[in-house]
Amino acid sequence: MKIDPILPIPLMAVICIVLLVLKRKGVWNYIRQIIIVLLLFTINLRILVPTDKVNVVNTNIDVLFVIDNTISMLAEDYNGDDRRIDGVKDDVEYIMDEFEGARYGVATFTTEVNYLVPFTYERDIATQAIDALDGQAKNTGNGTSLNTGYDAINQVLKPLFKDNDDDDEDIEIDDEPRIIVVFFISDGEITDGSKLKSFEKVADYIDTGAVLGYGTRAGGKMKVRDMAAWDDTSYLTYYDSSYNSVTAISKIDEGNLEDIAEDLGLPYYHMTKPSSARTVAADVLDNIETGQFTKTQEDRKGFAETYWIFAIALGVFLAYDFVVLRLKMGRER
Repeated sequence: MKIDPILPIPLMAVICIVLLVLKRKGVWNYIRQIIIVLLLFTINLRILVPTDKVNVVNTNIDVLFVIDNTISMLAEDYNGDDRRIDGVKDDVEYIMDEFEGARYGVATFTTEVNYLVPFTYERDIATQAIDALDGQAKNTGNGTSLNTGYDAINQVLKPLFKDNDDDDEDIEIDDEPRIIVVFFISDGEITDGSKLKSFEKVADYIDTGAVLGYGTRAGGKMKVRDMAAWDDTSYLTYYDSSYNSVTAISKIDEGNLEDIAEDLGLPYYHMTKPSSARTVAADVLDNIETGQFTKTQEDRKGFAETYWIFAIALGVFLAYDFVVLRLKMGRER
């Protein structure tokens, strides 16, 4: 069993307390009031129970998120002074909502590729992996190369294809053709002195998607951990040529991101606020023609909603109160 509250539990608790403070006259009336408030609180909890028969909709769409998880993604210049990586988490959540029924994969890159989540219909697994992203620690941050992002795409998607000796083309291993959607997410910074390589070779693996750029030209400061296992953070600093301590600023490099987008044949979007995700999801979905994808329904293990049971009980009590109120008004006339 698990819960998935609609409103934050502390907020709902305050609302319920206020409703109880407005005490009705009469013992039975107040008892009903308490029951109604308890039902409201329980409905808000959204109690989910395990079941073997959850009806789900699956599509033949695979959505791969390739996410830059370097120190610069901790810069505080998204939607004001929020961290870039937190903006990524919220935007990816919205995109997942719009691609309901797809399989999701998650790969991140720093100085190496981390294939966190192979393609799965279990959205919660992908969400948990992305929510856990918190950038590199200072002791592991050795500069950024976007070429590792190329390696991430290649590592994940190349195994899905095999050579067809008859016509020298690539065909998918899966029995059912899949539509591959890739969201490449980064601030575009290269800080290790490397030169950006062409991404054209991996473009053949991708049907549609987008390159999403985070950060501003003015840049933002970065709070980082000294060691990966530490919780404490401080602003990243460096010493200039005069040995003065200077707070580091990370700035978006849209030129690199636009080059990657061009190589992949994907549009580029500068993500500056939460509403940007709506535009991205709508545009990418428009690129997938209805005839290209299929939907199937199946039963599998998961969690079933129980709120409707308490909602029915709440409806009964509210209906009773309505009838009592009408009768009272009739007598007063």
